[in-house]
Formats: sequence, C-alpha cells, structure tokens
Amino acid sequence: MTETLERRPHSVEVPSASLIGTSTARKEDDRLLRGDGRFTDDIEPVHVLEMAVARSPYPHARILGIDISAALEFEGVRQILVGADVRKMSQPLTVLRPVPGAPKLPYYALADDVVRYEGEPVVSVVATSRAIAEDALELIDIEYEPIPHVSDVLDALDPDAPQIHPGLVEGNLMVTNPEGTGDPEAHIRSADVVVEGRFRINRVTGLPMETRAVVAEWRPGARELTVHSSTQVPHLVRKQLAEVLSLTESDIRVTASDVGGAYGLKLGIYPEDVLACLHAMALRRPVKWVEDRMEFFRATTHAREATHDYRIAARSDGRIVAITNRYATDMGGWNSGFGSAQLSSVVFTGPYRVEDGFVERRVVLTNKTPIGAYRGYGQPEVNFAQERLMDQLARKLGIDPLELRARNMLRPEDLPWRNPAGAVYDSGDYERCLRMAAEAVGYDAHRAAGRGPRADGRYVGIGLSSFVERTGYASARFLAKRGSQYGAHESVTLRVNRSGGIDLYTGVSHMGQSSETAFAQIVAEVFGCGYDAVRVHGGDTASSPLNTGAFASRTLIAASGALKAAAEKLRDKTLRLAAWCLEAPVEELEVNGAVARRRDTGATVTLADVFTRALTGQGIPPDEDPGLESTAHYEPTDAAYSFGTAAAVVSVDPETGDFDVDRFVMVHDCGVAVNPKIVEGQVRGALVQGLGAALGEELRYDAETGQLVNGTMMDYFAPAAPDIPPIELLHTEVPSPVTPFGVRGVGEVGTIPPAAAIANGLCDALADFGVELDSLPLTPESVWRALRGSTG
Repeated sequence: MTETLERRPHSVEVPSASLIGTSTARKEDDRLLRGDGRFTDDIEPVHVLEMAVARSPYPHARILGIDISAALEFEGVRQILVGADVRKMSQPLTVLRPVPGAPKLPYYALADDVVRYEGEPVVSVVATSRAIAEDALELIDIEYEPIPHVSDVLDALDPDAPQIHPGLVEGNLMVTNPEGTGDPEAHIRSADVVVEGRFRINRVTGLPMETRAVVAEWRPGARELTVHSSTQVPHLVRKQLAEVLSLTESDIRVTASDVGGAYGLKLGIYPEDVLACLHAMALRRPVKWVEDRMEFFRATTHAREATHDYRIAARSDGRIVAITNRYATDMGGWNSGFGSAQLSSVVFTGPYRVEDGFVERRVVLTNKTPIGAYRGYGQPEVNFAQERLMDQLARKLGIDPLELRARNMLRPEDLPWRNPAGAVYDSGDYERCLRMAAEAVGYDAHRAAGRGPRADGRYVGIGLSSFVERTGYASARFLAKRGSQYGAHESVTLRVNRSGGIDLYTGVSHMGQSSETAFAQIVAEVFGCGYDAVRVHGGDTASSPLNTGAFASRTLIAASGALKAAAEKLRDKTLRLAAWCLEAPVEELEVNGAVARRRDTGATVTLADVFTRALTGQGIPPDEDPGLESTAHYEPTDAAYSFGTAAAVVSVDPETGDFDVDRFVMVHDCGVAVNPKIVEGQVRGALVQGLGAALGEELRYDAETGQLVNGTMMDYFAPAAPDIPPIELLHTEVPSPVTPFGVRGVGEVGTIPPAAAIANGLCDALADFGVELDSLPLTPESVWRALRGSTG
C-alpha cells in the first residue's frame, strides 16, 4: 500500500483569482429548484416495460424449485428470468476493486442454487407496468430449503460456523491484509503504559433521495445498448456491462444526467442493472427498474460494520511508541463492486507521529447484504477506535486529552510523512486545528469548572476527535498494485461554440457535489472568460472522454489538473487566432470576459468572432488547423490528506443515560477552497450522516432468523433536521503541495470525527462513574447500560 514519498517545499502557486476562492452561485440550482432536473425515473421511452424482482426471504437457503407457469399466463407479463437463464445469457458480475489476495466469487445477477442473504434476487419479471410485474411475482412459487446461517462477523470466524461459499473460501475468512513497519510488539512489551479495547462499529447505509434506477434500451439493428443509470461512474458501468453481457464497449452508451445522491452506494453495477439489460435485449423494448425503499434496505450495499481490536503503547510522558489495529470487517454474502472498506488500514495511526505500527484487515463473509463503499469508507470506523483510546490513555496517564494529542501530533515541518501503512501525508498544521476547536468550544473554561453535576443534575463533558483523511489516489501504479480496475486520472474536453461560449464535457455525473459549478469556475479562471460562458455537460459516455468517476473525494483533485491543462491549451490557440485578427503580437493579448484584448492599445475582438472563424476555418492563419477544442487528461502524483478536529460538548443524566449534544464544533482543512459555500455545504451534509451513524442509525439483524428487522424508514432511525445539534464550522487553509491549485478533497470529511468526539464527551462527563463506551450507535440505552456496568 506504500505511496510515493518525496520532500517538497510547502509553497504552492495558488492563483490570485477572482473566481477560485469565491462563493459563486451554483449552476445546478436553477434547474433543480425549478423541478427541471432529469433523473433516471424521468426517462420514459416509447413502449417502455417495467421490471420487478423476487428476493429471497431467507439469509441462507437452497433453491429446490421455481414454478413460473402461472405468472407467465398473467396478462401484461412479457418475460420472466430465473437463475439458470441468467447463467446462459451473462457472465458473473465483475468487481471494480477486488480485495487483494481474495478468491473470486461467481456472483450472478440471479441466484441459481443457493441464496446467501435476505434480499438476494431470485426471479425477475418484466411487464407492461410495475404493478402488473409485482402482481405476477405473487404467482411464482419458489421452494426453499433453509440451511444454517451466520450473521455476526466474529461468529463467522468460528471454525464451526456455517460456510457461506464452501469449496471457494475455506471457512468464512476471505483474506487477511497486513501492513506495518518497525517492531510494535517489542515496543508494546517495554512500554510504560498500554491501553487497548475492542470497538464495535454499527452497520449503516446512506439514504440518497433517489434510490437506484436503470432504463435499458437495445437497438439490435444498430447493435447499440443505451443504459440510463443513477450512477456515480458511467464509464465504469459501461466497462462492467460490456464484460458481463459479452459486448464490446463500443456497443454501449451509459448516461447519468442528474443523480439524486449516491455517497458511494452507486459505484459500479448491481444485479438489477444486468437484468434490465438482458430483458431489453431479449424483448427489443426499453425496460425500466426503479428501486423502492423496501428493496433499498436489502438490495443496495450496506456499510461500516467492523470490529476493531486496537492498542496504543506509550511512555509515561505520553509519547506514543506503537499502535496496532487488528480488525474484522463484514463483507456480507458476496463481494460487491467495491467491497469492504480499506481506508481503516491507510489512516490507522491518525495525525500522530508513530513510527512503529501494525494493522491487519480480516475480510469476513456473513449471510447479510453485501458491504460496499460509503462516505468515509473505513475512516470513521478507525477514528472511533483510535480517538476513544487516546482519551483512555490520557486518563490513565493523568494528562489532559488535548495536550496528549498535541504532544503526539505531526508538525508542519515533519511533512511529508510516511505512516506505518505506507500512506504519505502531504502537508498540514494539525495542531492548529486542534487548538482552534478547543478555543471555539470553550475547552479551558470547561476544564477549569471542574467536575460535578449542574443544577439540573446533569453532568457536562467535552470530547475531542482529531483525524486525517485520504482524498484521491496516489497514482494508477498504486491502484494497479491493489488490483483496482480503474485509473487515478480524470479527463475533460472543452469545445467552443459560435455564441462565444465553452462547452465542457466530463464523464462525472452530477450527484449533489456541485461539480458543474467548481469545474466552470476553474475553466473560466484559467481561460479568462466569464463564469456564465461555460456550460458543463456531464455523465454521458458517448460525449465525454474516458474518465474514472466521482468517488473517494478525488473528483476535483484529478479534474482540476485536466481542466487547467485543457483551458490553457484552448486559451493559447484562441489568443493566436485573436492576434491574427488584431494584427498584434500574441504576447500582448489576453482573454478578458467575452473578448480577446490588446493590453497596450485596448483593441478587442469578440470571442464569438474568434470561435466562429475557428469553427468555419474562415479567416484564420494559414498555419493553423480549423476547429477549436481541447481534451486533457491528468493523473495525480500523490494522494492529498485533509485534516481537522471536532469538539463536542455533551450533557448527560446519570440516572437515565439521556444525553444532549449541546455544542458541536469542527475545524477542517481541505486546502484551497475553490468555492467556500460548496465546501461548507459538503462538510455540513457529511456531518449529518456522521452524526446519524453515531447517534441512532443501525441496520440490525435477528441472530436467530438472520433477517433484517428494521429495513423500513419507520424503523431505521436516520436523523431529521430537529435531531441535529448546533454545528459550528471553522476552516484553515494550508494548500496541498501535490495537487493543482493546492486543493484537497472535502466530500467525506464530516463523517469521520462525530462518533468519537461525542463518545469522548460522554465518557468525560461520566469519568467519575468509570464509564467507557466502545460500541456504536451511542444511545441513551447504551449509556445507561454502561453506567450500570461501570466501576464508578
């Protein structure tokens, strides 16, 4: 997992720009607020059919027989597929990010002989309406023979546990992935103090407003499959569909115009995408499937669930000498397109100077919905374990938790720094964020006030959580070593038009991350034209150059380099053509809004005139080719690491365990903010998801039946606006030396610190009671139970 380490000066050329760094109004807002967005369910081809899917009610069972005869005779039904059909018509679903060293599992779009999680697709029906298709499902007789299941990740490691993929995986341990440097065990044996704990992370899911959806259209004469998909990665979906359907990529066009949220859940193909295509190709009619919310909870990938055995060894002065983390992460019944989280390993030592460390990921199969990517992708999980133990270490040593963190944090002059997992932190001032958060939340006054109940009987505590976050990827070479089936680069095409505007084509789909706005800001700034002159066209594989997609907080990091290169190339030719028109030296010209202007005389020519000349080839220099467009590709050389600290003030009733988060402050650094308002929106949105996972969200399975017991919006406790505590945001701005414009990723950072900050606040408030919290979510009941079992 080692990334490149190269010492660089921390001075970064950041343009003194009028657009970069300003809160320009979002391009997306006008159409979305008017209800003019175009989502997948808005697409209604002529003669479209609709699909419904029968899903297993059991976590583990043999399929003894399927009788579809009655359903086939139901009026309006056009086709029914079962597992045997799918195996004849397609290949197993491919994996975009394989688990290193793990065996391949043949995951087909429909189960044929054995189902391995509740909700696994078994039969698909296409009819003239969704209602008819669902009614037809009721007529299908599926005979199951339940077999033993396992739903707990640690129970699945027991040698006597039911095997989920016998013959392919020995036991249920898919693979172990160890990383580390030095001799941490020796340091642990000789350390003055060692703290350790087992931390359980809850299984959760993102809740995009738009569930998954697909519309597939097949034109056999043209041999063209058009797939409209609610996806983050149109080009990668195209790649996977070509592999599974045995088509060439040239036969497939994937579009994703507007996507109503994704958060990592819409990475790559799912069984339903393949099924819709198979039906469309067989029937030669468009086929639509839109996931309902009940399906969503059982069919779209889940996230987070893991158990971390974490240790910190330190000297008596608080200096950390070693950290180890051995964790088991639940994969579910199959390896999804992105599989289980791996960033818990990358940042397991956090923002601290640790030279000796070891981390081991154990990827474990269970009879549950497959795990996939979700905002943060392993970083919230390990931060909870790490920062909870930092507070326990502080209490054991009698050192203030803030000072213990500051004493161990990497300094600006230490960076770049390679941690024991091989990750290279680029630049930053970690302690500044820590101090700012403490000051903003009144840390010193809280400490000076001492312990004891308030007049209302509640105890008040304050908790901290510091973090680093990997954003983007180091390089394609780094990804290749991990077996990833995608690159680290981003690509864009800029094409002028006769109106004097620039059309920007990108494979990035617009899913709420404001890429249209940020991309246009960068192009307008580099080229010199007005912001409104740039029109962004996203998410269409037919018009955009091959790209990777929007995930891993990588989009702006990679795209900014491609945008800069393409805009510079386009600007240079524009100025050469303008110089010909104005009979002026090209070095005297600049693009200024809607014109190219001579600096010395002020003479101008409109961009519309220059662009028209280029597009017609009339009135241009004899040594210039007609046309005016530019395509550029950019691959980052390194990952960039965002960082920050969150602080939470909590008040808790020791009789009932009821608590409130009275204040929540977060200080964050994402390098140069291209659009500060967008940055704030991204952080606040991620914080809401982080707070939800910390305080109430959990997908719970019944151990006896193996079934999901709270798979509805009535039972899954996602926060509403009144549930969110007051959030105060502060930012620092240390430009990254490894990215264009000094940017870092920002989309996931808010999910990382909330759980640890709140848990540390609760344990601080209840320190006299000896309470330590080690499981998520944090609820009044879990606090009450911890109080009843405490030693205080």
